[in-house]
Amino acid sequence: MSKAAVRAIRFFEAVSGTGIRGKFTAKFFSGLLKLIRPRAKVMNSNMLIAYPDSSEQWRKETIRKCYEHLGWTIAEILALQRDPAQVFDWVKVFHNDGLMKELLAQKKGVLFLSGHIGNWEILSSWYAQYAKQHGHELHIVYQEFHDMDVWGYVREIRERSGQMLLPKKMSVQKYAHMLKGGMHLALLDDISGMPKMKVPFMGHQATNMPGPAVMALLSGVPVIPVCSYRIAPFQHEVFFLDPVKIPGKEENHEDRVRLTVQAFNEALETLIRKRPEQWFWLHRRWRP
Repeated sequence: MSKAAVRAIRFFEAVSGTGIRGKFTAKFFSGLLKLIRPRAKVMNSNMLIAYPDSSEQWRKETIRKCYEHLGWTIAEILALQRDPAQVFDWVKVFHNDGLMKELLAQKKGVLFLSGHIGNWEILSSWYAQYAKQHGHELHIVYQEFHDMDVWGYVREIRERSGQMLLPKKMSVQKYAHMLKGGMHLALLDDISGMPKMKVPFMGHQATNMPGPAVMALLSGVPVIPVCSYRIAPFQHEVFFLDPVKIPGKEENHEDRVRLTVQAFNEALETLIRKRPEQWFWLHRRWRP
């Protein structure tokens, strides 16, 4: 089944593009999602947690827009494979770009904090190629999919744009050492994590992964929240927020980790609430 799915994806990749072909691909996938409605109940439940005062109509409309967003996300990723450099024409606006230029001019490492917001694949493809022009490589923390055929395809498209993939199972100490050495590292930190690490996320207790916070504390590098929103098909704006404030050493280690995780969550919440219809609501972010 997975091999057949990858063959189907490669077919769409071969026929995809911008313009009419891109619109057809996006309409096909968004239409399919609206028909199947995957995890619609989970999405509605998540929205009730994050937006308890929202109306049923608003949630239905946001779910519809989210499916449309995912359809365009797929179309853009497939079209990009013809020539990854196209992304320079697609990223139209930068916010806080002075900070980005400052980071690229330095030899220091940086930890980019993002989530499944906007088109995260376009964002990483753009920055990997942009950073390379300035003498840096972008490293991405990854977790292999259970389906190795699909994972092989995802790995292929990421490496095609120059992203350097590093396994999630690698120790945080090793990651911290590499960050100290000047590595630019990006990770998606909006998924559920360890049951014991419960910290508020969008107003409700959620499980979290402490690893990214520990990396930041051990390395001492700036942590920059970033995401890319779609403002139109094949047009994106990139937001760089100011560095996350890391708690001082007057706190004990456990409290510093928890406070750092909370600061990360608040930064991600800021990014999500700007364009909620472009967040991946299908994930079970809040677990018992």
